[in-house]
Amino acid sequence: MVGYLFAAPIILAVLAFEFYPVFTAIFYSFTKYQPLQVQQLNNTIIPEDVLSMHLMVFPDDEGLTVEGLKKDFDLFFFIETDVGITLNEKQRAALQYFDSDQLLEDFLNGKLQKDIPIKEFMSNYMTQDANLFKRYVPEFVGLENFKDLTSDPYFWSSLKNTLFYTAIVVPIQTFLAVLLAVVANQKIKGRNFFKIIFFLPAVTSSAAISMIFKLIYSKPGVLNRMLGLSVDWLQNPNTALPAIMIMNIWTTSGYFMVTYLAGLQNIPGSLYEAADIDGATFWQQFRRITLPLLRPQIIFVSTMGIIGCMQVFDQIYFLIKNMRNVTLAFYIYRNAFEYSKMGYASAIAMVLFAIILIITVVQKKVVKEEAYF
Repeated sequence: MVGYLFAAPIILAVLAFEFYPVFTAIFYSFTKYQPLQVQQLNNTIIPEDVLSMHLMVFPDDEGLTVEGLKKDFDLFFFIETDVGITLNEKQRAALQYFDSDQLLEDFLNGKLQKDIPIKEFMSNYMTQDANLFKRYVPEFVGLENFKDLTSDPYFWSSLKNTLFYTAIVVPIQTFLAVLLAVVANQKIKGRNFFKIIFFLPAVTSSAAISMIFKLIYSKPGVLNRMLGLSVDWLQNPNTALPAIMIMNIWTTSGYFMVTYLAGLQNIPGSLYEAADIDGATFWQQFRRITLPLLRPQIIFVSTMGIIGCMQVFDQIYFLIKNMRNVTLAFYIYRNAFEYSKMGYASAIAMVLFAIILIITVVQKKVVKEEAYF
């Protein structure tokens, strides 16, 4: 129990910020969850003002009667447009229990001047099924969101871009990180300086790096001046994604270099001394000693690289403006926070989760971590 008490803060943090969001996303993927509708029942209105706007009359106007007002009263339009509730099918059906006569009578008697929450207003005039208006409950749609994915061209385009991005970036950044680590591990003058230079992009803000590369890739930027071209690298669909790949490789290679450096420093120097005595060349030592003994680090780096590339978002958000080059993570963001389709976005997130899980499990099964010669 003492051990669990000491570990409780991190356990609670993981449950709160990892497991809860994951299971919530799984639930939302089977619903038409609309984030903008969550707070609409908590919004407040002054019923008299809303009803006056709907009927185009004031309660103190002469000659008004409940029967006369009913001719101009459209319940569904009043609730959806004037009150501001986006009704689902169950709520629309439940409006048959809304007491319109009592509402109009209270309007004429001046009883609707108080500012109240919408959920309280609805509860006051619903003779049955008032619970449907007390809190937002997302509509359960089963597998409908996943079926919609099959006919969504932007989903397939973003999935293709994500897989292409991962297939190119991961091998290159892994190989480059190994190469940088081997070079930085040599006993050469100023190697600590080179380590700092290689690692510097990893500790720099992703937003700052994106803005720098935005200037480099622009038409009047450094790259076009060096090449003598006039290409808008980030607006051209044929060059936008490769440009982001180059930036990501440059950013992450130095970060993964540190992992390989730790592995290199654990390789006994006697192995290289024995290889030198046997006349092995640098390349033979690299292929027969360095790479096999770095196998656990290579597996770790490639796994983390795949996960990171499959979830790439920030560079796409800052630099890509056309939908032909977006990735799955960005498409999830756009559906959730720009289109307010949180349920659909959650379904895409579950597909992305499944793809990452399958790739990493297959990688663990096919490629063993044990070093070999």
